[in-house]
Amino acid sequence: MTITATRRTGAALEHAIFEATLAELAESGYHALAIDRVARRARVGRASIYRRWATKRDLVADAIAYSLPTVERPPQTGSVRTDLVTCFEEMHRMLDGPALIYVQALAAELHDPGASHLISLVRDRVTLPRLQIVLDILLAGVARGEIRAEAAVPILARTGPALLFQHVFMYGTTASPAVIEEIVDRVILPAARPLPG
Repeated sequence: MTITATRRTGAALEHAIFEATLAELAESGYHALAIDRVARRARVGRASIYRRWATKRDLVADAIAYSLPTVERPPQTGSVRTDLVTCFEEMHRMLDGPALIYVQALAAELHDPGASHLISLVRDRVTLPRLQIVLDILLAGVARGEIRAEAAVPILARTGPALLFQHVFMYGTTASPAVIEEIVDRVILPAARPLPG
């Protein structure tokens, strides 16, 4: 059966392509995802896709970025603990839903050498902007004297998000509010607060 392409432009066209890409990623995984099937599902011509994305990797990275909530600036409550809990709760909401399917689909492809460039793209477009928010919260805590200057470093900023992702991969579900608070209270803050004396 021939599917007739629907004439759309701009944001409407990109929306249709992204939704089709994410559906194919969830169903087939990254390795088996084919531009032909994306085009048929989105009811567009292949040329409409290739004019915007040179490779499948670029398309998938942009589709995943599109599917996630907009990166917000750090909360500014005056408390590094409250800001971290709020930030991690937003990450929890990001993972709780369709985004979890895309993360799991990508995780299944990590063994494929051809996926390494895609992982780099997702890191640059999705992961790093969100890790910068955590680092900004830590830096604000330094300015208020809540945490040590040497603790406001990228490796500590990655710790909370890494534990949230680990929870997803170990248990297949996102972390509860209690787990989020435990990550902040038992892992990050003890490593960051001023030392006694």
